[in-house]
Amino acid sequence: MALPEEFLARMRSMLGEDFERFKDALSGPNYRALRRNLIKTESVLSLKKLTFLGEKTAFCDDAFYIPCDEKGVGNHPLHHAGAFYMQEPSATAVVEALGVDEGDIVLDLCAAPGGKSTQAASKLNGAGLLVSNEFVSSRVKPLLSNIERMGIVNAVVLSLRPDIIAEKCPETFDKIIVDAPCSGEGMFRKESAAIENWSVENVKACADRQLKILESAAKMLKKGGKMVYSTCTYSAEENEGVIEKFLRSHNDFHLVKPLKDFGEPAFGKFAPSVENIEFARRIFNFNGGEGHFVAVMQRDGDDDSVILTLEPDVYDNKSNDLKIFAEFFKENFYGDVPRNAISHNGFVYIIPADISKLGLKPVSCGILAGVVKGNRFAPEHSMFNNMKYKPKSVLRLMSDGEKVQKFLHGEEIDCDSTLKGYVQVLCDGVPLGYGKASNGTLKNHYPKGLRTL
Repeated sequence: MALPEEFLARMRSMLGEDFERFKDALSGPNYRALRRNLIKTESVLSLKKLTFLGEKTAFCDDAFYIPCDEKGVGNHPLHHAGAFYMQEPSATAVVEALGVDEGDIVLDLCAAPGGKSTQAASKLNGAGLLVSNEFVSSRVKPLLSNIERMGIVNAVVLSLRPDIIAEKCPETFDKIIVDAPCSGEGMFRKESAAIENWSVENVKACADRQLKILESAAKMLKKGGKMVYSTCTYSAEENEGVIEKFLRSHNDFHLVKPLKDFGEPAFGKFAPSVENIEFARRIFNFNGGEGHFVAVMQRDGDDDSVILTLEPDVYDNKSNDLKIFAEFFKENFYGDVPRNAISHNGFVYIIPADISKLGLKPVSCGILAGVVKGNRFAPEHSMFNNMKYKPKSVLRLMSDGEKVQKFLHGEEIDCDSTLKGYVQVLCDGVPLGYGKASNGTLKNHYPKGLRTL
């Protein structure tokens, strides 16, 4: 792998005697890992059929190395079911360092393709709220797909500039993730484009953009809240340099220790004015990951105010669409009809928060439960692909069986003749999708865009 000489010279100056370790690691295989989805799996035993699963990483207790040459992981039935997320090992350190608690209101400001968002949602465990923002419109679709696949019901997806959100949401969030767009030096072994696009000028341009994003994030963080700033690059300008500039103009913020120890301390020589700069952490390729910088900052003060009402009681008893949905729910699911269901042009959504009062137009909010067609309700994939709503009829498939492969292909499959109507399909106990059963046959409703070839 041919790297720019200027980049290597900068790394040699940064690392000193550790440069040879860094250079040697560059010639080795890149690291790969998967992270267990806590929402859909009860324990690591849920992944016991993944024979390629290796040792736990140093960055996250639910992330495990897999061989760099392992093929077909993305087509494994448990991946389709959202039992795990493929994530670069050091990237899993970010959410672990920040700490997310059930009930938190969390913002992921630069969210696509969704690794850190889905990890944060896994910590929320269905409580609280996740707001995932991705400004680049072409990257929103994979973000939406991953949020649905992982069975997340309490997420709002936005596609707005950070400063626009900041205008609408001052001091709103308990936790903020800023995984800022960067020069991607930690991606050199994975993406040749990162090498081709590298230059010192681009590094400096990234640093300027990152500082602006942090400025917006600071306005949205509650007093007493925490935010994590991360990049997948090594340059001092984009890491310690950005932190130093930010803290110099925000004396109500300070660095705190990450909740999990990993990697190496950040370099004080690049941020001489920052107290406790060693609390920020660096991960190099000789630390078991491709490369990350992680800095957790807390805002001074205390704020118990509630800006957003979670799981609002907005059910409209006069809506014919919602009456039809309610009858469908009672017939097919256990428990009470969700009170936070809303109808819009025949589409029924179950929303985790009423964000309309903030003046934000979301790409998605909660889950699309289905569509009212005449006097009947046609459910959508999301309604059956989560752990919150419990269907009355279930078909259990094994991840190593022939039937699950047929289901993923979009084929009809045999089922117990006692099953009637809408049926949730489970893969090793993990929600995968649904079908409609009649006379011992399950008509396939797995989305065409997700099916295997």
